[in-house]
Amino acid sequence: MYVFSRITTGYKKFLKGLACEDAVEHRQFDDFAVMACADGHGDRKCKYAAKGAELAVWTICKILQEKRSEADGVEDFGRVLNDGRESIIKSFICAWVGAVLDDYKVNHAEDAAFQSVFKELSRYAKRIYHVRSEEMPVREFRKLAEYRHKCEEEIYKITLLYGTTVNAAVITDKFVFAIGIGDGDVVAVNGKRAEWLLPAYAQFTDSPASLCGNFGIMPDNFKTNYVPVTKGRRLTDCYFRPETVTISTDGLRNAFLSDEAFAEKLVEIADAFRKGEGQAFVRNGKKWISERSEYGVTQDDIAFAMWTKYPLRAKKAESRKGAEKGKSATAKSRKSEVR
Repeated sequence: MYVFSRITTGYKKFLKGLACEDAVEHRQFDDFAVMACADGHGDRKCKYAAKGAELAVWTICKILQEKRSEADGVEDFGRVLNDGRESIIKSFICAWVGAVLDDYKVNHAEDAAFQSVFKELSRYAKRIYHVRSEEMPVREFRKLAEYRHKCEEEIYKITLLYGTTVNAAVITDKFVFAIGIGDGDVVAVNGKRAEWLLPAYAQFTDSPASLCGNFGIMPDNFKTNYVPVTKGRRLTDCYFRPETVTISTDGLRNAFLSDEAFAEKLVEIADAFRKGEGQAFVRNGKKWISERSEYGVTQDDIAFAMWTKYPLRAKKAESRKGAEKGKSATAKSRKSEVR
């Protein structure tokens, strides 16, 4: 298998001299790959969105990677992910909030009010979803509720500055696990079809769910999906043997005239990898998304990560040409040594 990613600043931002607010991360191991994309909010209220996106992809990849150590094998890894959906979501939210608070503390030493409550907020961030199992008097319960509201209100002021969406996936030869919040896309090319592994938002959506919202309802805004790899030999099986899995921020799909055109392009790319012609796409991926942003409707930032089951290899003609260049270079080197 092969995993790679590309990212580009949206053409509209490029003309204004603004920075990209998307982030992408991918990690490849012996028996699985994990990848993620995040789309920082292009809003004045979210002035640290680029950093929020960067923290989001790093944190979610780390959590999903660590889950592998809890499993005996790849199939057991799938069970751990599938059975632990809720805990993964809540662990990620807490970890991302903690990372955001740490970043703000380091970069805003002048904010005395925040510095004075940082330790308390940091402790609370680790226990956002902690549930008190024992019964308590009404007065104590009210006091706890007021404390939670106070902490979350203070934390929200900071997380709003780092607002972002995030989508991630774990890919193995036994299953694909997808998780995310917001309007990014997680799409598998399965045979000749492009299939969304998480529900697709309508194109050009402006207000998707994100990580800078109400902590109480945020876990419900996450979507997850576990899809076992099957050959569809039994009547009860669904055929799922993905050739590629792509995670992208909404800027990529919005750069096409329709969802159908976007899906057709992903199928075309998968076909190129199947034929051993994927090297050209990998080499020109950055240029491709830069052009898509320039000529697309929203001219937004674009980031994507792609996994393919096919090993990356150059076409035979290119390999032969490269070998001839290598021989020529060696010959020139030897002549230089003689001289």
